[in-house]
Amino acid sequence: MNTALYIGCGIDFDPVKILSSVRNFIFIESLPYSDNGDMYKLLKIKNNYYNKSYMLEFSQKANEAGFYKISIDGVYPHVYKNYNTHQQVYLYFSLVFPFVSIKMNNYADKDEIDRLIYLFNSVHYLIVRRYQPHHSIFKYILKPVNIVSYSDTIWKENTNELLDYEKDKIHIFLQNGLLRNHILDYYYIKNSGIIEKYNCYDDFINNLE
Repeated sequence: MNTALYIGCGIDFDPVKILSSVRNFIFIESLPYSDNGDMYKLLKIKNNYYNKSYMLEFSQKANEAGFYKISIDGVYPHVYKNYNTHQQVYLYFSLVFPFVSIKMNNYADKDEIDRLIYLFNSVHYLIVRRYQPHHSIFKYILKPVNIVSYSDTIWKENTNELLDYEKDKIHIFLQNGLLRNHILDYYYIKNSGIIEKYNCYDDFINNLE
């Protein structure tokens, strides 16, 4: 199954348009339950909030992109389909990554989390836009993947200025020479919308805008 994974998707459907050949997308978002997508922040920061408008905003954005909800109400995850492109988006909402505790997930039960972890094995593209996933994502994605990134994403940082949990993000691991064997190619979407492809990390990192 040709699949792309987008952690911290918000209501962003642009990667679906960019990856027009990909048929299945796994969207993971901590909203509407919390705006803190990191388990560390969820445990440490008490001012989490429930965003009442998120689900409506996501549905509206999906409709604008030609996607319509085909899953039955009450079924998790929500599934959206574009009948013109034959693409499907599986929205795992209110789900914080990494999966530290099933009890922390108000919507997904253990069976659904287990199925999601199984689906990770079919991921060919990892979309990294603004939010940087925790490096433990590669405990679940066993095969090398293609990174898809945008010009609004930070890839280089001074590690001396980061908090400990921030150093666990994949961009820091890649910056330190780790995890690179997990990446096939790097796709970079510039401000102009032009897509550039790089075969190695050094070429990718040296051509950022």
